[in-house]
Amino acid sequence: MSYEPLNPSAGPKAENDEERQKTDEERLMEEIVEQKHLVDALTGDTHEEIVKRVPHEKKLCQLEFKYQLMVEKKRLAKVLLKFQELYGDLYSEPCLICLDDIHVHATENLTETFICCGGFICKSCAGDIRESGVGLTTLGLTGCPLCREVINDKTEAESAADLTRLSKRGVLWAQSHVGRCMIKGMRGFKKQVQTGLEWINMAAAQNYPSALYELSKIYRGGIASELEKTEEKANELLLKAANLGYAEANSILADFYIHGTNGFEEDPDEFYFRASVAFALDSTNKNAAKLLGSLHFSDHGTPEPSPYLACHYVNIVACEDTTGAASYLYSQALLRLADHLHGKKYIARNGFNAVPTVLFWLRKSRDMGFEDGREMLKEWESFWQSRCANCSKKAETGEKFKQCSKCKAQWYCSKECQVEAWRAGHKKDCKRAAILKFEDYLNAD
Repeated sequence: MSYEPLNPSAGPKAENDEERQKTDEERLMEEIVEQKHLVDALTGDTHEEIVKRVPHEKKLCQLEFKYQLMVEKKRLAKVLLKFQELYGDLYSEPCLICLDDIHVHATENLTETFICCGGFICKSCAGDIRESGVGLTTLGLTGCPLCREVINDKTEAESAADLTRLSKRGVLWAQSHVGRCMIKGMRGFKKQVQTGLEWINMAAAQNYPSALYELSKIYRGGIASELEKTEEKANELLLKAANLGYAEANSILADFYIHGTNGFEEDPDEFYFRASVAFALDSTNKNAAKLLGSLHFSDHGTPEPSPYLACHYVNIVACEDTTGAASYLYSQALLRLADHLHGKKYIARNGFNAVPTVLFWLRKSRDMGFEDGREMLKEWESFWQSRCANCSKKAETGEKFKQCSKCKAQWYCSKECQVEAWRAGHKKDCKRAAILKFEDYLNAD
């Protein structure tokens, strides 16, 4: 599940929404208590008793996750309200199609901007236009939905000229973009560091958060003879961008606070606050998701660590992993959740078996070259290939068990055991193993 950007409002509607949500929480909690009683009543460790208990445990797991996600969403909304109490209301403008307010300075991920006229629309409207198939190509929008100018056929040089024109008109996002491109000499712009800095400074002088954040990075690293690096100036700009509600700046601040680096003292409370603000502003912010997921996984630093939320947050990063680290961490979060639900002794029960999914993510981690993933995969495969996943028989020296040809994560001592396990629930586990999104994985039949 992904969060929509939160925009808390006051008044009767907000109170009614809160009352309705409270009722939903109470209803869910009653279901959870009832389901727990049902699971607790199904005792016993025989194969038949475990098979009977599994679907009820799975239902309990789904209810608990739904409840914790609801509570977490409510917490994030409160964090965002607190942020606005401290630093002022978030700047917003209406989408030029649906007129819904957008926190346009929070992140570039909330809008789709157009270099022809400088206008923007929300991502939801852009998605609706693409899905409608009107005036589209496989590359996306062929024409601006605001001024109708054709935009797909432009060269990099023509696009650069349009952006420069918008910058001269005072369009802040264009000034920031032109500055970045000139400094790096990309996307149709010649490398002109000093001119690029002037454009970014122009946008930053008008408190455009993205430009402030970009300047912060530049001051932190410096640019050869063009700009001397200074941590003090970098931190001043970073704080300013963060306090204006720029999601990425808040996520970087959270990183600095948790490690006590780059001129910031270690502060777990401020870390949790900033990471939460970043994710509340932009639910696609992978750094914020990684930080919150790691926090819940580590079992310290948060009042109520949750193995469900650890999986939820880490999965956001794992789905777009390129290094293997997030895939590895997600495999460990899944194990932690299985242990929470069943205890280590029963993580491999058919019908709700974590092993195929854990091995799937460890293999992804290994394939991306992550050493910890490779080592753990080797260890796990060595363990499971010598034990029947149905009857737990151990292989004799030199004996090779049959491997499931689909998930390649379970081994069986005989065809009979393989068939029995398939009917007892491995058919579902096998299918679920390669599901990428955590919520879909948890709710899959």
